[in-house]
Amino acid sequence: MTSIGQRLGRLANILLLLGAASCLLLFATMVWQHGMSLRYMVFLLLSLVFVFGTRMPESFKINGVLCGMSLAIAVYGVELLLAYSGSAIAALGAQAWLSFPQDANPRVAAERMRTVHETQQHFDTRSRLEVILDMRARGINAFPDVFPMVLFEPASGISIQSSLVSNGEEFLPVAGMATTTTVFCNESGEYVVYESDEHGFHNPRGIWAKQSAEIVALGDSYTHGVCVPSDKGFVAVVRSQHPKTINLGVNGHGPLTSLATLKEYGPILKPKLVLWFYYEGNDLRDLDGWEKNSLLLRKYLTASFSQHLFARQAEIDEKLRAFLDAAMAKAAAPVSLEKVLKLQHLRQTVQLFYERRPTEQGLPAELVEYLRHTGAPAAPEDLQLFENILGEAQATASMWSGQVVFVYLPTWERYRIPETASQDRDKVLKIVDRLELPLIDLHPVFSAQSDPLALFPFRRYAHYNDAGHKLVGEEVIRRLAKM
Repeated sequence: MTSIGQRLGRLANILLLLGAASCLLLFATMVWQHGMSLRYMVFLLLSLVFVFGTRMPESFKINGVLCGMSLAIAVYGVELLLAYSGSAIAALGAQAWLSFPQDANPRVAAERMRTVHETQQHFDTRSRLEVILDMRARGINAFPDVFPMVLFEPASGISIQSSLVSNGEEFLPVAGMATTTTVFCNESGEYVVYESDEHGFHNPRGIWAKQSAEIVALGDSYTHGVCVPSDKGFVAVVRSQHPKTINLGVNGHGPLTSLATLKEYGPILKPKLVLWFYYEGNDLRDLDGWEKNSLLLRKYLTASFSQHLFARQAEIDEKLRAFLDAAMAKAAAPVSLEKVLKLQHLRQTVQLFYERRPTEQGLPAELVEYLRHTGAPAAPEDLQLFENILGEAQATASMWSGQVVFVYLPTWERYRIPETASQDRDKVLKIVDRLELPLIDLHPVFSAQSDPLALFPFRRYAHYNDAGHKLVGEEVIRRLAKM
């Protein structure tokens, strides 16, 4: 036994010294890659603990090594399980490839999926990347939708700039790739997939042939037609009565990006009417949250500025394809060894568990908190900036005798938790009145319904469902007939 004990003691010493050397190597690697941080001192402390362990009594040393190895195997086993887990909620938290990234957090997404399952309906829990890879395996060269917000990266201070560059200058497309199979989103259980038009927007192909339009629609994901079939979106409903309607709405667009889109494509199409769809849930949040920090987007407040995007579609396609290929390759890459060593997946899971809070008004507390944030009053300077944007939009449209029509889109929370709905509604409507823009306000129309929540998928927080889009489209058609 003594001989066995001595051999085990020597083996324990070797393992402890290997542990100390590994910790020193990890410390040096982290500092070399990321610079010095107090967090990395943990590796130095562990190294000292391992060295000190070699001086402990044999029995204590052997038992300590056995316990330490068992704990390490268990902890890193869980870490690897989480890292390689294919669960949809994990994918959402890590990449936002699942469904549409509009949920407050993975718990809210899980609640939405649970609701669908309770209705005995199937929910496609594949990540967006998995859908794309499955389509490519069938010979369909699909891509995810891409929108300006995801192209931005921090610049200096609070300013941001596009990650795309052309001829040494910042370059920002406002739509996606042309004539591309686009995997869009999933809120009700099935993914929406569409074929983009010749300039990367959500329209039937061939609609740009005459380079003219009676109506163009500007706005964010609601206008884009998020999570409903292409022929069910409210712009498609308007198009059914006004065939020369072109949708320039794109997921993630805020007021400045909508202005940029109008100034890039409006002079080509010269529409009689510009429908400016304003979503009260996040348009002002987009403006104060990121758009106003882009020097490039702010240039569109200058009458003469343009990137001449209409004539640069081939360049747009090339740069966006490279951007998306790189993003998808990164998302599909093997799990990072560094993240595993840092127990990043386990730490995130523990954090989510401890951040989990009770429900509030029958809803995840995280969602209610998110809605309070989005509904909070905007700063006076942001409201003034919004007024300047609308004024520039009207000035732009007047160059071809066009008219901007302001369409006010209400949120789900206005009918479920009214106290969290936008507190800027009256201020926004006063701006529209001062600018003398024709107004189509959908809030009274929604309120007049016996059950406004039935206009949203499964009556839950989400975008409008087919019925909601139909109501919006028909009301716009009715009001346009009177103009």
